[in-house]
Amino acid sequence: MTQRFSLTFAGSFVASILLAAPPTSQEQRDAFFNKPQVVKIAIEVGKAESESLRKEPRKYVKATVKVGDQTYKDVGVHLRGAAGSFRGFDDKPGLTLNMDKFANGQRFHGMEKIHLANSAQDGSYLSELICGEIFRKADVPAAQIGHAVVTINGRVRGMYYLKEGYDSLFLQRHFGNSHGNFYDGGFLRDIDQPLELISGKGDVAGHADLKALVAAANEPDPAKRLARLDKLLELDRFITYMALEAVLWDWDSYPFKANNYRVYHNPATGKITFIPSGMDQMFGEVNGPAVPDFGGLVARQIMQAPAGKKRYVAKLAEVMKTTYQPEVFVKRLTEMEKVIQPELAKVDEGAGRNYKNEVNRLRAAIVQREKTVKAQLKELRK
Repeated sequence: MTQRFSLTFAGSFVASILLAAPPTSQEQRDAFFNKPQVVKIAIEVGKAESESLRKEPRKYVKATVKVGDQTYKDVGVHLRGAAGSFRGFDDKPGLTLNMDKFANGQRFHGMEKIHLANSAQDGSYLSELICGEIFRKADVPAAQIGHAVVTINGRVRGMYYLKEGYDSLFLQRHFGNSHGNFYDGGFLRDIDQPLELISGKGDVAGHADLKALVAAANEPDPAKRLARLDKLLELDRFITYMALEAVLWDWDSYPFKANNYRVYHNPATGKITFIPSGMDQMFGEVNGPAVPDFGGLVARQIMQAPAGKKRYVAKLAEVMKTTYQPEVFVKRLTEMEKVIQPELAKVDEGAGRNYKNEVNRLRAAIVQREKTVKAQLKELRK
């Protein structure tokens, strides 16, 4: 009896320890993004650091960041944004917060890095959230999105959307590893140009992975081209990416114009995956062609191969059937509108009053785009 009690007690004790184990970084990250909320982020930047950001906006400086009762010290901060969205430090700047740039191991809800997007080109603050969820549903990696009201040096700068950083955990989650070459596509640069290598230890050197992909894309024989691409590129995933970019009419994306993307070379498979980013101008043309004239090298060369275009049209039909569900997206917009509008109105009364119009525009575009693409698919199948 005594032995049985001891074993039972020991088992319960071990179980209680396991149950009390702290959440993993991934669990912390998911818990943060799964909760519809607008967090308050206060950033304090010293005088010298503020001046540095005015002169060299892309250069990291140290800052103190407060979120609720949590204070993060020595956070790396720099400005972000491209031609249409960049704003100076004294305006409403887009920001990157690198939690462990100067404080090793520091995390924000399990994240090494987060981006605060000023949403200068999206008054709904929801475009990248919705489109990211659509991409992930189709197994195309995309960052998760939350929301925040940001204060810098005591002055409220406004509503932002908070974007998951492309850190090691992001790569680990989507690829099973994080030591491959990870590139930033930059501004209007295709893969035949010298992309910035963000990370990658022990992977192929000298951009050899991208150079091989460029050579395969430029293969003159269309049949051989697809075969060569399939050896170096997650081809089915890339065609899914192309089809969704057309459905969502992301005219500022890699398939359309070689912009707003990241690239990961997976050392485990030897293949490359493209990652969509900067999705703040979606549904720009709700009646646009479902088979557009793609400008990105890889997308263009796939479509110029008859078998590639055939696969694209088949994938387009597939994503419209299995992934693109307007009723789900509209419901999600309604959920998030209720969370964002009251907080937006507190920091920008005019934007708060107009917010329903911004969300309604996105709702209408989502619904109309389904009608347009399905009508075009009927013609393509004749």
